[in-house]
Amino acid sequence: MDTLTASGWDDEYRNRRYANEPPLPFVDRILETLRADDSAGHGTGLYVGCGNGRNYLPLVDAGLELFGLDVSPEAIKQLLQRRPTLPALRLLCDDFREFKSPLPRFDYLIAIQVFQHGADADVAAYCERAAALLRPGGLLFLRVNSVSTQIYHAHTVVDRNAWGGLTVRYDDGPKSGLLVHFFSDVELRERLTPAFVPVTDVREDVTVRAAPKTGSWAQWEAIWKRR
Repeated sequence: MDTLTASGWDDEYRNRRYANEPPLPFVDRILETLRADDSAGHGTGLYVGCGNGRNYLPLVDAGLELFGLDVSPEAIKQLLQRRPTLPALRLLCDDFREFKSPLPRFDYLIAIQVFQHGADADVAAYCERAAALLRPGGLLFLRVNSVSTQIYHAHTVVDRNAWGGLTVRYDDGPKSGLLVHFFSDVELRERLTPAFVPVTDVREDVTVRAAPKTGSWAQWEAIWKRR
């Protein structure tokens, strides 16, 4: 397990990260898509980076059979405190890249703002692991950083790839010392196309930061089906 990342997120959750934030609108798109797909919607899914439940709990409350996975022990602890009735065996603390699945294959996989953590090699590992964990026809719901993000905190670019994606190391702010990747739309398609076909067009969601912060933050949202 990446202990630096786990420790950083433990601190974030202790500082009440996401404690009172509503779920992302992408959650509604996930539910709509699963309700329209009887095979996946009535199956079992994996939420990678479930955190303390901001987006995970609305999905479970909607009736999904959904395992939660997170690298942060503090996140899992807070999630169980928020919803003590959740089956503890469905909440797993591990690094997705090393995750030993309790099931042979999942019917769908949800990864919201998690496949962007790490360098270029980590991003490749996330995509390969997602493909390995999904059955043919299984659905991948993905939300990741876009390169059009106006990065706010001081940072250093540590690598760029041939598709226009880049990785930064934050030198300041809550993610100081961590590597975070930003995807181009071309990169997203190139990384996923070998194992997946798109269900919807890739959509860019842009959020203007609230003052006194400046600039905007952009995320790609995409739904793909395992070949």
